[in-house]
Amino acid sequence: MAKSKASVLMLPMSLDIGGAETHVVSLSKGLKSLGWQVYVASHGGQRVRDLEAAGIPHFYAPLHSRWPLNMARAYRVISRLVDTYQIDLIHAHARIPIWIAEKLAAKRNIPLVATYHGCFKGGFPWVFFSRQGDRTIAVSEVIRQYIIKEFRFDPGKITVIPNGIDVEVFSPHAHGTKAEARQALGIPQYAGTVIAYVSRMDGVLAHAAVTAAEAVSELSRKYPGIMLLIAGDGTEFDLVKAKADEINLRHDREVVRCLGFVLDIPSLHVAADIVLGMSRAALEAMAMAKPVVIFGPQGAFGPVSPDNIDILEKRNYVSLDAPYPPTAEILYKFVDDLIQDPAKCARLGEFGRQVVIEHHSEASVAKATEKIYRELLNI
Repeated sequence: MAKSKASVLMLPMSLDIGGAETHVVSLSKGLKSLGWQVYVASHGGQRVRDLEAAGIPHFYAPLHSRWPLNMARAYRVISRLVDTYQIDLIHAHARIPIWIAEKLAAKRNIPLVATYHGCFKGGFPWVFFSRQGDRTIAVSEVIRQYIIKEFRFDPGKITVIPNGIDVEVFSPHAHGTKAEARQALGIPQYAGTVIAYVSRMDGVLAHAAVTAAEAVSELSRKYPGIMLLIAGDGTEFDLVKAKADEINLRHDREVVRCLGFVLDIPSLHVAADIVLGMSRAALEAMAMAKPVVIFGPQGAFGPVSPDNIDILEKRNYVSLDAPYPPTAEILYKFVDDLIQDPAKCARLGEFGRQVVIEHHSEASVAKATEKIYRELLNI
């Protein structure tokens, strides 16, 4: 690694499964490779081990909570870290960490970069807790427009930098064969098409997973060997698991399997033929050259293709303003079309990987972020 340019403290809420959390890990690794001294503080989670494996220190701070005592505690932890490690810049990644960090950054006279990963709730009283920082990063054009409209942020201080993907880790050639991946997951030899769905299992996201399970349940009548692998954990995991059990009992075989939290996502994608999902999960599957159907609680865009890539790039591959409703019938149609056309699957897979390499590589995102740091630090 190059000599350290400066020190940056990353502040996500937590480090469990999720696009923002994985983005922080990816960005931290990318910045470290560019010569930055990176520290991370959060509520913790499964992704902490990824940081530790990369030699990036992580410290516990209750940044996940709006409870005043936790916020005060988080402020004290961050203050101590800033002083102990002589932090040059703070980069916060959600509304609570941004709000807490703003006061400390002003007091210590150090720059604050605020990244917005989604369209956080606006209006009263949220507008008063939504801070811009010295510079703001939005992970999509739609989010940039939203925070300008809802929070009246200065457009001149906002830069769009998309999620970054490690295209060497998420590579179709880096994790063995499909047969090996399926064997490791214990997928029966009789299984035909394997579909993967990756998401948190919270709120409406869990209900989207249930819809995906219902679609695959119907598809199994036409394709008896089809399987759906649902990767992700959360507050409503039991709801999704109950639906999977009900479907499996109805068909008298395992049609849907709930895997819970999965750390080795690349191997999961190797085992799959088609991937359903949104945002970072979709980009990771695209990097693996898998055909990806953009599907979530707000609707469906269908498979990522040259026809919809421009609008998906602007929306960070989420289901916002999708042209199709989030129903099992719609999802059935998209998946059925892909299963019947293997050549189309291959074309869309290669197209998706090329998009990620050109616009979403971990290295390009780290360099774009570094440019903002350099401007703020005058280095």
